[in-house]
Amino acid sequence: MIRTLLQLLLVAGALLVSDMLTIQRVDACPDERLPALIGVPFAYRTSIPWVNSMSGVLYVKGLLLNWLSWAMVVAALRKGMLAFLPARTWNTPMTRVFLFALMIVSALVVLMFFIVIEWHLQWTPDLPFQCPTWHWSFMDFLE
Repeated sequence: MIRTLLQLLLVAGALLVSDMLTIQRVDACPDERLPALIGVPFAYRTSIPWVNSMSGVLYVKGLLLNWLSWAMVVAALRKGMLAFLPARTWNTPMTRVFLFALMIVSALVVLMFFIVIEWHLQWTPDLPFQCPTWHWSFMDFLE
């Protein structure tokens, strides 16, 4: 039970921080240089300027909610595969080696994400994403 939970959390964390499926939200104020927010379904970090520094802002609330979301997706996929594949497929040595290798690679991806980049922690984004002088309207696209 604990090993399965650890595997789910590690794989979900690796999927989260590897940006395999993500959305980059850009600022609503083009005049200001606000960082892009990255994350699916919630924003959990800012874009990292690789040229200037190896630092970024990590939003703890978004990270925890995304990690929980990805863990539920991975758990649902695992449950679906367990239902369709026979039990003897999951008990083979090759499957155990594959799952162990997947867990090690996932742990390395998560560790590299947290060790290499200098993260500044915040609970939620506090950036002003609504520009007071700029308003979007449907007519802007028609012109």
